[in-house]
Amino acid sequence: MPLPRPRKNETKQQFISRCIAEMTLSKSGRFPDRAQRAAICYSQWGETPQERKQHAGTLERKRRKDI
Repeated sequence: MPLPRPRKNETKQQFISRCIAEMTLSKSGRFPDRAQRAAICYSQWGETPQERKQHAGTLERKRRKDI
C-alpha cells in the first residue's frame, strides 16, 4: 500500500487524521506503532514534490542493493 499523500485543499490536521486512520486500517501491518504512523504522516505533509522524487530514488537504489 502506498503512503497517503495530501489532497488538494486538505488542511494539515485533516490530512494527518486521515493519514493515521488509513495506515491504522491497512492490513499490511507495516507500521504497528501509532507514534511511528504519526511521524510518517507529519513527514508526508512536509515533503515537497522534489523531496518525494529524491526520496523515491533513494529507496530504489536501496532495493537494488538488497538484490
